[in-house]
Amino acid sequence: MLEIQKKNVWQWLIAALLILVIPNLICWVVQPFVFIRRGYFVWEYLLLACLYPYINRKIFILFWVLFAIYDIGYAASSLYFMDVFEIFHALVKIPAMSVGDMLKWSGVLVLFVALTIMLVIAMERYNRYYPFLRFKFLWPFMFGLLLADFLNGQGPLSKWSIGLLHIKQNIVSAPSWPLMKSVQYALANNNDNNSKNDSKVEYLGSVAQRVFAPKPDSAADKKQILILVESLGVVKDSVLQHEILSPLYQLATDSLYLLREGYTQHRYLTQAGEFREITGYLFHSYQAQTRLVQEKSIFVKKQHEGYYVVGLHGFQSGFYNRKKLWPALGIQEAMFMEDFVKLSMPLCGNINFQGICDTALSTWLINRLKSDPARKEFYYWVTLSTHLPLFEIHDDGYNGFAEKWKKKGYTEHVLQMAYQHQQYFRDLAGKLRQPGAPKAHILLVGDHTPPFLDPDDRALYDELHVPYIDLAPNR
Repeated sequence: MLEIQKKNVWQWLIAALLILVIPNLICWVVQPFVFIRRGYFVWEYLLLACLYPYINRKIFILFWVLFAIYDIGYAASSLYFMDVFEIFHALVKIPAMSVGDMLKWSGVLVLFVALTIMLVIAMERYNRYYPFLRFKFLWPFMFGLLLADFLNGQGPLSKWSIGLLHIKQNIVSAPSWPLMKSVQYALANNNDNNSKNDSKVEYLGSVAQRVFAPKPDSAADKKQILILVESLGVVKDSVLQHEILSPLYQLATDSLYLLREGYTQHRYLTQAGEFREITGYLFHSYQAQTRLVQEKSIFVKKQHEGYYVVGLHGFQSGFYNRKKLWPALGIQEAMFMEDFVKLSMPLCGNINFQGICDTALSTWLINRLKSDPARKEFYYWVTLSTHLPLFEIHDDGYNGFAEKWKKKGYTEHVLQMAYQHQQYFRDLAGKLRQPGAPKAHILLVGDHTPPFLDPDDRALYDELHVPYIDLAPNR
């Protein structure tokens, strides 16, 4: 009898180990090398396992594999996008990849699917020997993991939890929950397009709203420029951060501009950075026409102050649906890649995110400012050339810049980003100091920290803040 009991205990322990390890093993292996946000365990796998006795085996494996793909995809993307629909939109709008990249990512996907199927089959085979893929066995794990997360103060129950354990990482994730909430919000917005649905709009604060606050006409600058700088983060090493921004500091040293700088909070990627600076709030793209967003938009406010509002971006107008979003937020004239190509302006960047060179756009902007000096104009420029993946530069200038930092252990990825930001600022500063250059009040602010996949690279940056540099003409 005792031997039978011991055997049952071992069978139970093995089954418990399998149901806890197999759904999460691949992510545990990948996590040290790729920056992902995910709990140690994912609750939905337990729910899927409960369905095993009731559905066809092949359908069960198909559901498991599809959810596993969604799980790791969401874990790798949730830091960067506000909701699942934004992830899907970004994937659909990414330009055609090279054959090499397509083969590489197809191979990764095939390998992931094959490993997932192998793990599921291993779990399934043990289930024939000791049936554990059933609710009767699994419910204590489902309840226990949620209880642990409730005590930890994170995960799907964070709003109601008490936070006694204080473990930094989530114990349990439930990636299907954000998908359901996204669908709910989108349906609610479609049912009430005039939206009193402002409760889902989160305030974060806008540097642009403070810097470009209304002034009397006698004190207001006729030309104001808000530049959202792609992937400009705060490097924790203050010396390197200073070197990146040094061309802008030189403008102040030469008494051409008054410079103020600081840091502001950020969340997610570029679109959230845009909404943050335009309105001070984080919201979903389908909420752009809500009453609150319309009232808070800096573009609408600038129109009321008598400014003509122009937006420019070197990428395609369809990406993030800017061709519709920008006018909805108050931009009166929008210029995108397809417009600048007609002007024979050069392309820059990695082939996956190739667009009009920021250096060419700065020339266009300076000339546009000169064309009507007396007109009140507000320009909004979203830069592109420092978008990941970068087109790497290996000239003498880069080698001289990177040499000392490589000795301190900085990787090629981080140094390429730092150098290309510095070069962008050098180009802009050089054009602002030219004789006859128009005087404009300029605010440069980062949209988000560089979204490097390597956790070690990301650790070199402030996770919560991006820098801003306010350049006011020295009258």
